[in-house]
Amino acid sequence: MELRRLRLLHELSRRGTIAAVADALSYSPSSVSVQLAELEREAGTELLRRVGRGVQLTPAGWRLADHAAQALAADEAVRAELSSLGEAPHGRVRVTFVQSAALALLPTALAHLNANAPDLRVEVFQRETAPALDDLRSHAVDIVVGIDYDPVPAARYRDLDRRDLIREDVLLAVSADDPLGALGSPIPVASFEHTPWAAGYRGTGHNAVVEHVCNRLGGYAPDIRHRTDDGLILRALVSTGAAVTLLPALIGTATPEIAVRPIAEGTLRRTIFTSARASTTNASAIVAVRAALKTAAAVARGTRQDVEVLDG
Repeated sequence: MELRRLRLLHELSRRGTIAAVADALSYSPSSVSVQLAELEREAGTELLRRVGRGVQLTPAGWRLADHAAQALAADEAVRAELSSLGEAPHGRVRVTFVQSAALALLPTALAHLNANAPDLRVEVFQRETAPALDDLRSHAVDIVVGIDYDPVPAARYRDLDRRDLIREDVLLAVSADDPLGALGSPIPVASFEHTPWAAGYRGTGHNAVVEHVCNRLGGYAPDIRHRTDDGLILRALVSTGAAVTLLPALIGTATPEIAVRPIAEGTLRRTIFTSARASTTNASAIVAVRAALKTAAAVARGTRQDVEVLDG
């Protein structure tokens, strides 16, 4: 049985519909259906049955999907082991970043890779953590640089190898003209109950942490008037006095336009981590990219006390 077809069945077991599999793997739905039908012929038993307009795996289909996951992981592990025996990393690595982590780490990491792994082709995509992890499990990307906040952790999966890279404080960002920012001391979240907030889009970690912090520490639901996943736009909104927000330490540096202060009600932190499929952890390309990110983390930290580089 072809691994390509087994992968389609495995994705169908995860996503539930042929349309979702096609969208995730950049196939047409008709192509997915044709390949799954061919897999049924190879297996010699019914793997799918029609249910309304969709399909459902049969018991045999579920069993083969389990074997497919193992076969895909074994194939990838063998390839990773062989690549580790080579002299230098090469090939292609697809890496996703959330924007704030990219701003802090990407320039140094790419410079390190250009110098130390010139034959490695690195492709970078901006992607929020949750969908990026889903892409990783679907083999659409190879490394995820993701984030989670203490009160809003990212999902964890047994088939992914997660290594924590950075722990950093999350700070309250206000306009430099704000009297509370001018004091230079921690600022209570409770002070901004009637102030417009800026946050990420619904479903993102940043939006969840703004809502959580305001409700848990401030005792109110924030008035979120502005939404963006762009950290630079968040800073711009704060600098004009249009809103307040939460910013991680690495991009929350104070400027003449904005003041960043610890939260008076309690310390809030977030973690930047890398995830790769467990079957690829020894691949020379994965090792090289993670080493470059570790170097970039140390450079980004510098002498800051609100950022900690971890051993992951």
